[in-house]
Amino acid sequence: MPDTYKNYCTKLTSTNQIVIYPGISGTAIINSIHVSNVDASNNASITLLLSKGDAPNTDIDEFHICRTTLVPIQSSYQALDAPIPLEPGDLLLAVASDANRLDVIVSVLEIT
Repeated sequence: MPDTYKNYCTKLTSTNQIVIYPGISGTAIINSIHVSNVDASNNASITLLLSKGDAPNTDIDEFHICRTTLVPIQSSYQALDAPIPLEPGDLLLAVASDANRLDVIVSVLEIT
């Protein structure tokens, strides 16, 4: 099985829930989630969720990594204090309090 380190970068351009890491058919380990507030005059909040989907066409359970966590003006937030392993079908989701204020970088080790 090859191991590949990747990063996934997302600008949160809306307040809708969006997928910031779509997962893979193998195993992945989320090493870090870095959130930056790029706005020069406004705070913003982020909610990060892990969605567990065990099989197609079943209900997806969502679990909070952080909920409505404040990211102050022009500062950053490191969302993990330990890696999170993902299984096939798992997704990483984000919801921003305001559009166009937050950038997210997810560092992942993918094992396929």
